[in-house]
Amino acid sequence: MTLLEAAPPAALTEVDAWTVRDVDDVSHVRAMLQERLTTLCATTPRPMDPKAQDRIVLVASELATNAVRHGSQPVVLRLLQHGSTFVVDVVDHRPDAPPVVGTGGAGTGGFGLLLAARAAASLGWFRAQDAKHVWARFA
Repeated sequence: MTLLEAAPPAALTEVDAWTVRDVDDVSHVRAMLQERLTTLCATTPRPMDPKAQDRIVLVASELATNAVRHGSQPVVLRLLQHGSTFVVDVVDHRPDAPPVVGTGGAGTGGFGLLLAARAAASLGWFRAQDAKHVWARFA
């Protein structure tokens, strides 16, 4: 599986962002994301199922962990929204290292991206200036 190399839809607006300093910081950022999603989903035209919120948080955790392990600081997790569509966009500063999806062999890694691809409506990545963005869209 190859990730789509493209930016997410342009109509999205950033509603929050968190810096992820290390793997231990991911759980704290995950809790803040969950809280923010709960607040936002209460005001969207179509309320989101709590299980859908959990999928967003899970995918965000996987993408942030990958960025901390394989990217360069600063790592930022951004939450974007347009109506009832949400995108998590994880930014690191190693644009020369595209995301690698696991091939299925034990110990090869990359399974977080497979999980993200299955849980999200779409998944992609792009380079912008000196940064790499890996994003997942949820409708």
